Amino acid sequence: MTPHDAQTALNAIQHRQEQTFDEYMRHAYSRPYLIVSALGLFVVCSSFDLPNPWNTLAVLVGNALALGGLFVHQRRAAVRRKLAAPEALFYAVAGMALLAFFWTAAITAYFLGLPARHTLAAAATALAAVAASYALRPFAENVIRRKGQG
Repeated sequence: MTPHDAQTALNAIQHRQEQTFDEYMRHAYSRPYLIVSALGLFVVCSSFDLPNPWNTLAVLVGNALALGGLFVHQRRAAVRRKLAAPEALFYAVAGMALLAFFWTAAITAYFLGLPARHTLAAAATALAAVAASYALRPFAENVIRRKGQG
């Protein structure tokens, strides 16, 4: 094997790794799964405004929607990889930020005297989650690409 053949093989490997990463990111940020997750988030968060037997049902439906969507999303992935610690931390921080946003919006709606404050806050949070997923995608790509190094 000549040095040129070795370099060609390495270039082909790097090209395939880039294709794999691109496919992983394309699937991770696919629109249908994002919409299902946002809808599940909305249903769970808006359940606080419902009376007693219905709020439990709404929480169950919202969680089933979100978890079912996550299950289908993972099963249909063409590329699977292990979750690195920095990536898990990124997702946990994003989830906590959405939770803080929801409660801030609900408290603000309460002080403004708006009806169905949790439903309004849930809608704002679901829209913020969708917007944040697009806005934070380059940062998420950087975190995932590093694979916990650095």
